[in-house]
Amino acid sequence: PAPGRGRGGNGQPATQRRLAPGKDFTWPMAPGLDGQSVDLHVIPENPHFIDHAATLMDPSRELEWFTVLNAEKHLVYGYLFRRSDYPWMQHWGNYPAAAQVVRGMEFGTQPWDISRRRAIAQNSMLDVPTYSRLPAKGKVESHFLLFYGGTPAGFSQVDDVRLEDGHITVEDRKSGQELTLNASRGL
Repeated sequence: PAPGRGRGGNGQPATQRRLAPGKDFTWPMAPGLDGQSVDLHVIPENPHFIDHAATLMDPSRELEWFTVLNAEKHLVYGYLFRRSDYPWMQHWGNYPAAAQVVRGMEFGTQPWDISRRRAIAQNSMLDVPTYSRLPAKGKVESHFLLFYGGTPAGFSQVDDVRLEDGHITVEDRKSGQELTLNASRGL
């Protein structure tokens, strides 16, 4: 729908889309409907928006990652996976009111939650397939790592996540700090 103004039945501003559809961008700055860039890292200050975006993971990396950081509570949660297994990240945010904020990140083999028929018809986006196939009687095996840990005081952003020698390293270049966690397995 076209952007508009309105009010919901509860007196809160009506939820509006804020991202420009069909526009390429480099994470985390996405083009907004108003012509301004939208930082998808952060929850909007005046929540009454809904966002939905697909991102191609960095083709130069073998292992990819995403995290959620709560700097106030000094906690980080994230995933580490092979880019060849999961080339796409889907981001959605539902920000109808501050008490009801919901956010999701989904890594997968297709950029959007669409039917198989539509994914095959689309074929590719950004020169990468929008679906994967499993041959009859075939098998697919993939793995990912889930991690969770406490961050040191001053840890304010996640710039990189690496898997090296049985350890997951979460890096904040701004503060110059790293968090190192033991990995229960490799990828």
